[in-house]
Amino acid sequence: MRKNVDLSLYLVTDRDLSLGRSLEEVVSEAVAGGVTVVQLREKDASTGEFVELARRMMDMLNPLGVPLIINDRVDVALAVDADGVHIGQSDMKYEDARRLLGPDKIIGLSVESFEDIEAANALDVDYVGISPVYGTPTKTDTAEPFGLEGLRKAVAMSEHPTVAIGGMNAKTIGEVIAAGADGVAVVSAICSAEDVKEATTELKSIVDANAKKSWSSEVWKKSLSIYNDILELDFLKELADGSLSDEAFGRYIAQDEIYLKNYYHQMKMLADLMEDEQDKELFLAFAQSGMEGEKAMHDMLIEKYGIETEVQPSKVTTDYNTHICEGISTGNPCIALAAVLPCMWIYNRVGLHILEHSKLEGNPYKEWILEYGNEEFTIGVNQVLEMLDNWASKADEQTLKAMDYYYLKAALYEYAFWDYGYNADTKSYDYID
Repeated sequence: MRKNVDLSLYLVTDRDLSLGRSLEEVVSEAVAGGVTVVQLREKDASTGEFVELARRMMDMLNPLGVPLIINDRVDVALAVDADGVHIGQSDMKYEDARRLLGPDKIIGLSVESFEDIEAANALDVDYVGISPVYGTPTKTDTAEPFGLEGLRKAVAMSEHPTVAIGGMNAKTIGEVIAAGADGVAVVSAICSAEDVKEATTELKSIVDANAKKSWSSEVWKKSLSIYNDILELDFLKELADGSLSDEAFGRYIAQDEIYLKNYYHQMKMLADLMEDEQDKELFLAFAQSGMEGEKAMHDMLIEKYGIETEVQPSKVTTDYNTHICEGISTGNPCIALAAVLPCMWIYNRVGLHILEHSKLEGNPYKEWILEYGNEEFTIGVNQVLEMLDNWASKADEQTLKAMDYYYLKAALYEYAFWDYGYNADTKSYDYID
C-alpha cells in the first residue's frame, strides 16, 4: 500500500541555498519544525553521490514517518527504496515510472498548464505539483506563472491532490492554501532561513491556519481509486468512442429506468429531512431539473433504440436502491445526501471527462454525454456539494464516518452499475460488500 502522504508543507532541498549547512542539518531541523514531505533534488550530483545522499535521508526520515521523494531519478529511488519520485513534463513518462516503481510507490507530477492538468486527470498519480504559481529565482526554466486565480482554477480542475510550487514563502502560502491547494512546496524559505526550525514552524502555522479541509474534498481523495477505475470501464470507454453495442447500452438504460423511478422518490424523502427552507428549495429545484432532463433523455433513447424496459431489476440495481434507502432512513440529512451524492457527482465528473476526451460528431450516445456534462448540471452539483460541506462542517465524528461509509459504498455501486451494463450476470459483484 502507498503511504498516506500529508502534502501540507513539502520541502524541496537545495544544498546551494543552505548557507553552507549539511543536508542532514537542514532536513532534520525542517522536520522538527513541521515539514511533512521531503523531496531530494540534486541536479548536479553524480549518480553515486545522489544515491549516498538519498540513503542517508532514508535512514533519517523513515523512522519519523516522513516520506522521502526523489526528484526525477527513478533509478535513485529504486536503489534506496525511497517512498516515491516526483517527475516533470520533460522527465520519464508516468507510465514508465509506475511500471518500474510498482503500484505502492508515490508518484508526483508537475503540471505547467491547464492542458497538463487534464492529461494528469487520466493518470493514477498521487498528487500534481502546480508549477509555478509565482515566479521564483530558484527555477528559471518554468512556464508562465499561474497566479492566484489560475491556481484556483487549477485546483478545481484537478482530480488529484495539489501542491503549489514557485514563490512559496511566509507572505504567499496563506493565500495559496486558502485558494484550495493541499500543500505548498518550499525551497529557499526553509533552506536559506537563518533558523530553519523556527522558519518552518512559522510556515506550518500559516498553512494550518488557512487550510480548509472540506468533507467533499477529503472523501473525493478517498474515492479517487474507484473513480479512476470507473473511467477504465469498457462500458464508458466504448460509450465515449461510440463503439458500445446497442445490447449493452440498452441493458444499462433499462436498469437505469428502474433505478430512477426509486431515485425520484428518494430525492423527495431526502428533501423532507432538511430543516433549512432555502437548502430544501435549492435542492428540490436541482432535483426536479435533473429528473426532467434525465427522463426526457431516457424517453428519447428508449424510442431511438427500441429498448425494452419491462425487465427484472438486477441485483446491483436492487442493492444500490436499498443502500440509498438505508442512508435516508437514518433520518440524518448529512448521511442521506452522502448516500445519493455519487449518482450525481460521479455522473457529472464522468460526463465532463468524456466530453473532454471524446468526439461527439457521429457518436450515437451523444445525448447521454451532453446530459451529464452540461453546464447547468455541473452548477447544480457544485451547489449541492457546497450545501453538504456546510452541513458536514458542523457534524460530529460519528456522522462524518457514516457519511464516508455511505458515500464510498455508493461509489462502488456506481462502478458496478456500469459494469453490469457491459457484462450482465457474467460477473460477480461481491466486491461491494
